Amino acid sequence: MDLVTTIAEPTEHMIHQLQGTPVDLVRLVEAVRWRPLHVVAIPAEAIIHWRNDEPRSWKVVLEWLTTMDVEVNVS
Repeated sequence: MDLVTTIAEPTEHMIHQLQGTPVDLVRLVEAVRWRPLHVVAIPAEAIIHWRNDEPRSWKVVLEWLTTMDVEVNVS
């Protein structure tokens, strides 16, 4: 199984789960999908917003990032 296949299956599932959530969460997932990143910088304000307004979606994305072995740097 190659890297693209490894990322593609859980990513498709993740994008499906995020339907109806803030576009910026979907964009984060897409960025990791198309440019397999090992580190992503996310503004603290965005994380605070997601924790307060979209806690379930943020938790799912954070778990997915961990599964994909992507480190989150809070900026």
